[in-house]
Amino acid sequence: MNASPFLPRLAAAVFALVFTTAARAELKVATLHPLLTDLAEQIGGKTVTVIGLVPPGTDVHHFSPTPGDVKKLGGAQLVLASGKHLENYLGKLQDNLTAGQELVEVGRTIPSIKIDANDSLFMCCPEHAQGAIDPHWWNSLENMQRAGKVVADIFAEKDPANADAYRANAAAWKGELDDLKKWARKEISAIPSARRKLATSHLALSYFAKEFGFKLLPIQGLSPEVKATSKDIANAIETIKKNGVAAVFPEHGVNPKNLQEMAAETGVKFGGELVADGNGVGARAGFRAAFQYNVGEIVKVLK
Repeated sequence: MNASPFLPRLAAAVFALVFTTAARAELKVATLHPLLTDLAEQIGGKTVTVIGLVPPGTDVHHFSPTPGDVKKLGGAQLVLASGKHLENYLGKLQDNLTAGQELVEVGRTIPSIKIDANDSLFMCCPEHAQGAIDPHWWNSLENMQRAGKVVADIFAEKDPANADAYRANAAAWKGELDDLKKWARKEISAIPSARRKLATSHLALSYFAKEFGFKLLPIQGLSPEVKATSKDIANAIETIKKNGVAAVFPEHGVNPKNLQEMAAETGVKFGGELVADGNGVGARAGFRAAFQYNVGEIVKVLK
């Protein structure tokens, strides 16, 4: 599926409203996640200049701003962070902001998912994530709709002259994602409930799984930097066999070696590389493209 079915609704609202308001960019915004760059551009339109400090494809778990990145913040009234403890450098970054600059954790008011063994079949060690908050809130259409409103409200507060345009763009964004959800539900309905098990490198798809009825089987915990031991791999192989898992899915930016070993040992399918951290590149860059790609790969392998 390409993105074209969802563009008319957005275009009609954005071009009719944004281009009839002040065309000059009055607001400068910096972002700390590729998907926040995409979101800020969608909500801001032509009246916001967006500076993405984290390029597409970057490992968001390991990124930390350099002195050069901090210099790029000059003149930015807003700095958008994902929040939920994903960026462990926010305190230090806050100390480097100047008067008039505001750091906003977009995910702060978005409902969190706490990791629970009832929702996930841990293939290694539950203590890596049990009871922790999954910071990957953007892997949910509903959450990205909420994030659109959060961003529109803060933009409107900083730039009241264009408040109507920002809120109109957020409404168009919500409508487009409503359409995308209808499409996704139809596609995913082709997967039998018994096969709705997502075996991945790390636990990053909790919000997607909750929204669309999947069981997660992460090899590692919340972060891909947690290394699986030989014992973990053996336990994972046993879990795959015991639970009738149909496929394992590698993730963009995460070494697929362990999953390849499991696929070879168990005979299950080796799925396409999913964009779990919102760091897709090329045709998979941006929220809508990554979401559509992920759904397509999951359905293709599990149906």
